[in-house]
Amino acid sequence: MITNNNETTITLARCLKDGGIEAGKDIASIFYLMPIHDTIKDDIYDVTNYEVKLIPVIALMVTIEQIIRIIMRKQLSRFEDCFINIASSLVFTLTRVVMFTIVLRIYSWLYTNYALVHLPLHSASTWIISLLLVEFVYYWTHRALHEFNFLWAAHQFHHMAEDVNISTTIRDSVVDLVIYDIFPIPLALFIHPQILFVHLQFSLIYQIWLHNEVVGHLGPLEYLINTPRQHRVHHGKNPYCIDKNYGALLMIWDRIFGTYQVELDEEKIVFGTVSPTPKTFDMMTLMFGYYKNVWQRFKNCDNYREKMASLFYGPGWSPGKPRLGLIEEIPEVDHKAPRYIYTPYVAIWKKAYILFHSVAILIGFYMIADHPLIKFDPWKMTFCMTYLLLAITSFGALFDNRSYLIILEIFRCIVYFVFDQYVLQSTQWPVHQSTSVLIHLSLWTIRLGHLLSIMFWICMWIINLFTTNTIDDKHKSPKMTSSNEKIIYDSNEGQSQTSTDSDETLHQDSTYPVRLKASTFFILMAMMVFVFVPLTMSYLFVVPSCSRYYETYFFDRYLSFAQNITKMANYSTLMIGGN
Repeated sequence: MITNNNETTITLARCLKDGGIEAGKDIASIFYLMPIHDTIKDDIYDVTNYEVKLIPVIALMVTIEQIIRIIMRKQLSRFEDCFINIASSLVFTLTRVVMFTIVLRIYSWLYTNYALVHLPLHSASTWIISLLLVEFVYYWTHRALHEFNFLWAAHQFHHMAEDVNISTTIRDSVVDLVIYDIFPIPLALFIHPQILFVHLQFSLIYQIWLHNEVVGHLGPLEYLINTPRQHRVHHGKNPYCIDKNYGALLMIWDRIFGTYQVELDEEKIVFGTVSPTPKTFDMMTLMFGYYKNVWQRFKNCDNYREKMASLFYGPGWSPGKPRLGLIEEIPEVDHKAPRYIYTPYVAIWKKAYILFHSVAILIGFYMIADHPLIKFDPWKMTFCMTYLLLAITSFGALFDNRSYLIILEIFRCIVYFVFDQYVLQSTQWPVHQSTSVLIHLSLWTIRLGHLLSIMFWICMWIINLFTTNTIDDKHKSPKMTSSNEKIIYDSNEGQSQTSTDSDETLHQDSTYPVRLKASTFFILMAMMVFVFVPLTMSYLFVVPSCSRYYETYFFDRYLSFAQNITKMANYSTLMIGGN
């Protein structure tokens, strides 16, 4: 047991040092800066799943980006957009954990039986050659996602984002995932599966920092690697931005194949898609809604050739036009128009509620996503995915103010306890005693939160039975001007303008794009910076480092506390029995 204060201070310093070093390595790896020998393993199943490991670093970068936006006096990214991005990333990552278990076997089988060359495994030259080949395949995969309409149906979800921020990187559909993992399979004829697995992960991970509006020109680096300035062009719907800059780490293939485009300082880039975006935050609609458009175009074509062209030509094609359509038909962006197509009012209590439950899901996701007893159990993995989709759908209904959200949220909270019993409690956690205490404390906090949520929504349901008001107060109704015009805020200028939407098809509670006060966002960000981030970083980096020093220290005190409680209970029993 640790008793000396000086020794405790020294040990704490070592904990902080080790945790800081580990966090620094993880942050550096985001930029592809890592020792090559640390990533190469003799067994493919020993290769680290970096996409799961780096989740806390991504969360930290999202927060840091918003702080920088405050300092630069830029408007903060929308809470709803960030939620959709992060929620879709959980579905993406959980599905990819399963996909990797399948794809890695295919990679290994191909390399073992049909490899055309056998390059040395522990070699820097092999690592670099593999990087160039993966970049080449990624370039053409990404380009195909833009130039084939049936593939664009999967990828357009990523480009729907009207804000480009760190969280936009991980806004990908499940079909996107399958495409990104299947296209590189032929590389297993040339590359060791262990190295291929690492590069496939970092071709996505590197792009995390590319999605932001706060990093400007980076000088000579612009000629060597992909940068945020170049990737903003890729996300623009300005005519000069369409179908440009497909690279991940390197822009060499864009320059060779004629798709490279620099950002023009004289024309501000507007993000999003040329086609209208669905006016909802339901992720299933956003992710798969475009397939309806693909089917309608296919069905309306007159002959077999046109039907095939509607699938394998670009989204801008129509009969009589070139394969990718006419760039002249892409409308010029209107910089005076509202930045956001759809911005329903979301009360602050709803944001706080979703924030709590999102953190709970993130903690649970981080614990189970790459756990061997989960990813190799198809029933548990299916249950995890089902619950995750249920939660995302319920939160989307909360953003959209759907009439059925109360029943859906009560059902979700009840299902959580089934998930807790079937998945969490039946899974063994190979951790130190001190970490185990924190895990159980977190789980009981989450359970209490779900129990209180059930009680809250039941009360709201009862209230709604006896009132005709919506969940939000009457004074939160849309601000109206004459002639049924709603006030719409232009996020670029910070000024209001009016627009008539007599043909509006939205439901009654989600039609008013009111911008919250800066103080509200500041409070939310303060909570993130001073509460969520320190707790998360200490939980994920410092605690694992401390556990090997403080295991006895924590456990002995926990055991002593339990023994004292037991003695008090026994003494009380004797006293009652004596009376």
